[in-house]
Amino acid sequence: MAKKPLLTVSIVVQNHRDVIESTLTSLYEISGIPFELFIVDDGSTDNSNEVIQSVLDYYQHEQTFYFTHDKPAGLGNSLNEILSQRNGRLFWAPQTIAEIDIEQLSLRLEQLTESTDSVLALQNQKLPTSYKKWIDLIQQKNWPQNGSFIWDLSALSTGNRFFNPYVKEFHGLELAARLGDVSSIKSTKSWFSPSSLFEATEPDFILRQELLLTLLRRADYGGKMREAILDTIQELPAKSKKSYDNDLLNDAVQMKQDGRFNSALELIEEVLEHNPSHSGARNLKIEILEKKRRYVEASELKHQVSKSQKKQKQEKEQRQETAPKTHQPSDPDDVIVSLIIPTTTYGKPALEHCLLSVSEHCDTSELELIVVDNASLDNTHDYLDELKEKNFLNCRVITNKKNVGFAASVNQAMEKINGDYACIIHNDIEFVDDAISQLRDLMESHPKYAIVGPTTNKTLNPDQSTQNVQEEDSDLIRAEYLDSFCMMLRAEANLRMDEAFQLAFFEDIDLCFQARSKDFKVGIAPHIQLKHHFGTTTFSLDLDTESEQYWKNVSYFNEKWNIDVFSEDELKSLSTFDQLLALDDLVNPLFPEPKIQQYFEQLFTDELKTEILNTQHDEETLCKLVHLFMVMEEREIMRHLEDKLNNIDIPAPLIYQLVRFYFNRNIYSRCTHYLSQLKPQNDSLRADLYRLAILVENKDLDGAIPKLKELMDHAPANPMLYKLAGDIHKFSGNKEEAISFYDLAEQINPFEFTNEEKDAFGFKL
Repeated sequence: MAKKPLLTVSIVVQNHRDVIESTLTSLYEISGIPFELFIVDDGSTDNSNEVIQSVLDYYQHEQTFYFTHDKPAGLGNSLNEILSQRNGRLFWAPQTIAEIDIEQLSLRLEQLTESTDSVLALQNQKLPTSYKKWIDLIQQKNWPQNGSFIWDLSALSTGNRFFNPYVKEFHGLELAARLGDVSSIKSTKSWFSPSSLFEATEPDFILRQELLLTLLRRADYGGKMREAILDTIQELPAKSKKSYDNDLLNDAVQMKQDGRFNSALELIEEVLEHNPSHSGARNLKIEILEKKRRYVEASELKHQVSKSQKKQKQEKEQRQETAPKTHQPSDPDDVIVSLIIPTTTYGKPALEHCLLSVSEHCDTSELELIVVDNASLDNTHDYLDELKEKNFLNCRVITNKKNVGFAASVNQAMEKINGDYACIIHNDIEFVDDAISQLRDLMESHPKYAIVGPTTNKTLNPDQSTQNVQEEDSDLIRAEYLDSFCMMLRAEANLRMDEAFQLAFFEDIDLCFQARSKDFKVGIAPHIQLKHHFGTTTFSLDLDTESEQYWKNVSYFNEKWNIDVFSEDELKSLSTFDQLLALDDLVNPLFPEPKIQQYFEQLFTDELKTEILNTQHDEETLCKLVHLFMVMEEREIMRHLEDKLNNIDIPAPLIYQLVRFYFNRNIYSRCTHYLSQLKPQNDSLRADLYRLAILVENKDLDGAIPKLKELMDHAPANPMLYKLAGDIHKFSGNKEEAISFYDLAEQINPFEFTNEEKDAFGFKL
């Protein structure tokens, strides 16, 4: 079995045929360092693939993962693709390698691993420690390359664990600038040298400007610091702007040919910002706007370019005559599909990205949009107002003062649809082709189906995972249930979600069960695929398959549909002890089923108890027993078995379950005991929430306040943070501030947090 990698090495290749062999060979000759290697050929046209494949075939390194892009996605996007799949704690992304000093590399990895505060190791240079030093560095020619950084990803907040996809080079330096003043391990000796055949890029105007803008976004730079940075941006040589306009425009042309319209428009806007009268940029913008079916904007730009009023009028009349009449339905009777998207908290970026993909890839001629805004905390409201002003897809908005949950949001929208079909999607969906029309066509040709859904990269339903799609699969496969990331509903089926499921989980499965109970069918379209940026909303709300909300909904769903979670006859074929262990696999850990509790009581005799206490159990069995007795509230035997856990590595899920168990019983010393046993890779926001809550409960405000500020930066949508902030203000005698924070907690999750005095302080994690 391969040893878990400490280091993830990322190599992104774009026409590096001459240097890729030495790079890979240098890595494969490393000994004593457990590493995994990700190679991305980002649209090379020089047959780099042949060299890569030859080296891979020779070394047969078991933890090498090779991906290819038909068209260039860019270095930043490629690095982020690797980040999302890596297993190593440490991350190194050299572009080329001539030689590696294994001793120095091992030393830097060891220093990073053992450090309690260092975020990165930097080769032969020091990071700037003030805005003035940053400005000085940005104005120089020699910037540290990506390979000069080794990152400890476990020390980075989730919000910063990505590389800027909008810069071409120097992604490591941009990330360092974004992080602020962080501790780093400084290396005066090199752990590697790049290939002499690889010519390092000199930073251009665009890169300098982007890094300065990164500094401007930092919260710790204000006042005179911001003024100095703005002055530096203004003082960047004007000739540099002109010299890069043509390069930008050439890149935009290539992106247009590749179908990357949004990225091309961003480059064109940069050119027009420098030179508003650049005719080539304006004409290219018009072409792309029309490709994206943004005819109104294209027409306005045409009018600006026109040299005479007469020509303007002719172009306008021509556009009105030739523009597709069905581009956007003006009459509700023309609507075929109603697109429903609930959103909440800080959902604007995801929603905007989603709608851009709709406008770029989907036929909107018979589409209407209904957005349900569940008391968003960001500027989603302004964005939706803008959509309504532009009459984007006849957009209608339902605004809730509190987060009513996914089920209730969908039901609100279903009452207002004009279409024959309702396409319900999460706000973190990205369309890559016209999946909406394809799903609609399937529904029209299969009238017995009430709900149909596509496949995607990330889903809670394995049957809808693109990884499980076979080429020979039929266009529509009958299924028991669907994941709600994208569901096309037949309006005449008159289906509504059960709002008892509250915020999330199982409302989609329940809806499918409802459809099947009405003699309709539910189906998966395996060859209709889209991207799902899984968990964008639920994770920020601390909702996952280990959360109380999830297990509460499991219990309700099983009870509602009378689902047996175990077969007594099957269990009886096992020994008494094995039956007990089997119950641990079956029981709901937070809401144990009465039938399982009764069966447990029958099994758990005094004789069996004695046997369990006197037997030396293996680690897996011991953990299962502790968990089962915790769920069944058998505290005495649970505590006896817990003492034996001190000598083993406890799985992270069990640690979190034990912490929750003791926290809900106000036994904070046991919580702290188990939290201290979490390994760095298993530490999470939930663990930090427990630590903060314990500080608050113990009225250790000196420790709680800085911890709260830190977590607010990382998870501004988490309702527990607002509840705890309210507690801190309450303890400090700040009544009005306490109430305002309790109101925010209730706004985000009114099912668990209320601002009523009688139970304002009784919430549980």
